[in-house]
Amino acid sequence: MRNKLNFTSRRQVLAGLSATAGALALPACVNSSEEKKHYDTIIIGAGLAGLHASRLLEEEGAELLILESNNRVGGRIFTMDDVPSSPDAGGMEIGQMYARARSTVNDLNIQLAPFPTSPRGMTINIDDHSTTMSNWGDWEYNPLPESIKKTPPFALMRSATPTPNPLVELDSWLEKEAQQHDLPLSDYLKNIGDSPLIRDMIDISLQGDKLENISILGELRKGRIGQFERSNGPSEMVVGGASRLPEAMAKSLKSSIFFGKKVTRIERNGNKSIFTCEDGSEYSANHVICTLPYAVLKNISIKPELPELQRRAVNEIPYLPATVFYFTSSEPFWEEDGLPPTMWTNSTIERVFALASIDKPVAVFWGLINGNNAIAFDKLSRAAQENLIISEMERIRPACRGKLSLHKIHSWTASPHSRGAWAYWKPGQITNFSKVYHAPHKNIHFAGEHTSTFAAGIEGAFESGERAAFEVLGI
Repeated sequence: MRNKLNFTSRRQVLAGLSATAGALALPACVNSSEEKKHYDTIIIGAGLAGLHASRLLEEEGAELLILESNNRVGGRIFTMDDVPSSPDAGGMEIGQMYARARSTVNDLNIQLAPFPTSPRGMTINIDDHSTTMSNWGDWEYNPLPESIKKTPPFALMRSATPTPNPLVELDSWLEKEAQQHDLPLSDYLKNIGDSPLIRDMIDISLQGDKLENISILGELRKGRIGQFERSNGPSEMVVGGASRLPEAMAKSLKSSIFFGKKVTRIERNGNKSIFTCEDGSEYSANHVICTLPYAVLKNISIKPELPELQRRAVNEIPYLPATVFYFTSSEPFWEEDGLPPTMWTNSTIERVFALASIDKPVAVFWGLINGNNAIAFDKLSRAAQENLIISEMERIRPACRGKLSLHKIHSWTASPHSRGAWAYWKPGQITNFSKVYHAPHKNIHFAGEHTSTFAAGIEGAFESGERAAFEVLGI
């Protein structure tokens, strides 16, 4: 494999932040009928991290194979093409400073555009009573104490978080000084008053199962990245849906992508690794890039085993339970009841967002259930789930009765390819695992947004794929 790349500093490259954009390429990716058995590098997972690493390694002359357990590329980038307006169920935002993503978008002639504007405002529904966000502070059914009465329920945790953010740089979260913040998020509740009522409200949009299990430092890291992204302008969307990006990346590769290949075992044999798939097929490679979420990776046998601390990181870092659903309305019921179509509610369905399209201010509704409610929802039969969504909407918004059509329900947690929406950190885990959470193991290199340092989301996936490719190239 050639090693012609010349970078002064891998850290500078991984933190580099500039790029441009362009127009859409069509997807094309099929199984090859002629399977080789040995490769320079095998990449597990055809999400953004794996595809980006593949493109970089192909440029250096590597002979690659990508093994994907699903029947599509993209991982947690997933455009619902069978739903009206083709909304995205996973990652969808391309930030202005997403250097690697935007460079790829430009290279593949993919078109970006601003997100269409949805109707302003939000309905807040509590225990069968509804109001608007603008009226929340003086609403007779607002149950919050006077000191925080004007704070919307979805902003309670943000209002409890001290400012300014103590993390100065995008990678400050990994510094030893930052470990003083690796504490339970529940510690911040003392700033607004801890009570079951406040906890219940925070739980609706909580990025984890409960406040005690979420690291303050992990949330500060997300906040610092968010500050950086917002300060450089609004994010954009991929025209036609976010899946068009990984599809175009896959089409640009010369290497084969084998679908339906669930890796069950990786065993080192001399200087190479032997891969065993659930269907009995075997492959070998000199290098491995594994992009699987840790929630999936922990079920794969790796020999020799990961070092104890790294094995604990893979087994213990949690993933957010999340389920999304989509419906449309035959009539604008929000005009009838006079409330904004987007809604926050303390009922089981939690949050419903009205999504606009180019020609419709409300084209489709996107529901999002997080945390423990998502776990409980996933235990229901599909028929019970469908009935619950429609019945709850009709109970909360009677004007929508008989007007709704449910199109799709997708659980990221139930999916065997993801087992959750994204990784988050428990208290103490950054302190314990920061040196090993993406460390190579023999000839196995790890990628995926859960292993990124400077970025999150789509750019985090690109960043991690780039780092893993550089490790393989010895850069």
